Amino acid sequence: MTIVSQKIEEYTSINVETRHPNWDVTTNYMFGDIAFFDHYYYRSVVDDNKGIKPNADEAPEWLLWEISNRYAQIDLHSTTYTDWNAETATNPADGKMITKFRSDNYNILALGRTHSSNIKVTVKDHLGNVVFTKGRTTYPRNNANNWYGYFFDVFKNVGEQEGWYFDIPPVQGGEVTVEVSPDGDGSAKVGFMNAGTAIYAGDTLFGISTAIEDNSIWQTDDFGITTVIERDATESLDLDVQYPSIMSNEIKFNVRDIVGKIVLFIGDESPDTRYDHLMILGKVDGFTPVISNPIITKASFSVSEIF
Repeated sequence: MTIVSQKIEEYTSINVETRHPNWDVTTNYMFGDIAFFDHYYYRSVVDDNKGIKPNADEAPEWLLWEISNRYAQIDLHSTTYTDWNAETATNPADGKMITKFRSDNYNILALGRTHSSNIKVTVKDHLGNVVFTKGRTTYPRNNANNWYGYFFDVFKNVGEQEGWYFDIPPVQGGEVTVEVSPDGDGSAKVGFMNAGTAIYAGDTLFGISTAIEDNSIWQTDDFGITTVIERDATESLDLDVQYPSIMSNEIKFNVRDIVGKIVLFIGDESPDTRYDHLMILGKVDGFTPVISNPIITKASFSVSEIF
C-alpha cells in the first residue's frame, strides 16, 4: 500500500474562473456580499465592511462560505468538484480543463471522482523540456460521486482505471500540466487531484474488507410513527499488509505522521488491477503491526473515507 499526502498548494495557472470577484481592500461590502480570498468564498455578515481582510478565525465580520470551484479539486477537505464548462471556463475555446502547478520532486499524481472523456498528464523539467507525457481515455461514471460508487461501477476494460493514477518522474522546479477533457455533457469535473511523494506502507495482502455504516437516526414517537433523519453513511476499508521487519520503525513513524490528516491510500498499485487501485481518500483509524519473525512483519490498517 502507498500513502500520498497532498503537496499541491497553488496553481501556476488554471482556466477556470471564480464565481465571485476578488476581495478588494477599497470596496465597502454590505451584509450578504460575497468575495473571493485565498481559495475560498467569504460572505459579509455586517454592513459597511471595508478594509477588513477575510479570515475565518480573526475577522468576525466575514463568514467562511465555501471552497471556490477553482480550488475544490486540491482541497482534500472539500466534497465538491472543480467543474470546467461553458460557464466557468476562462476561455471555452480551450476545449478542456487545463491545470498547471509546480513540481517539487513529486512521484505520484492521482485524480479521483472524475467525469471526463480523456486525461493527459505532462511533466516538464526546470528548463521547459518535456520529460513525461501520458494520456488515458476514460468514460463517464454515473456513480462516481463517492468512492464506493466509483469502485463498484462497471469498467469497459481493465486499463481504464489508469486514467486517474500516474507515476510521474520526480522533478525539482519543473511544471506539471493536467488536461481533463469534457465528457458528453460538455463538462469536465475532478473531485480531487492529489500529487506528492509516495510513502511505502507495505505490500497489500489478499482479503480486503469494505464496509458501509448507516448514520441515519430512526425515531419512533408515542403513536408508533417512525421518522428517519437521513445522514451520510460512514465508509471504511480494512486491509492487511506485510513488509520487511527491518522497516518496522520507518513505517511506524510514517503512519504517525499522517494521523489526523486526510491523505490518499492506494491499496493496489499493480498495473493490471481490476479494482481501481483500491484508492480511498480518507484518514487512518488504526494501525496494528505484528512482528511475526525477524524477516517479515504483518500489519492491519483501518481507513475511513471522508466522503
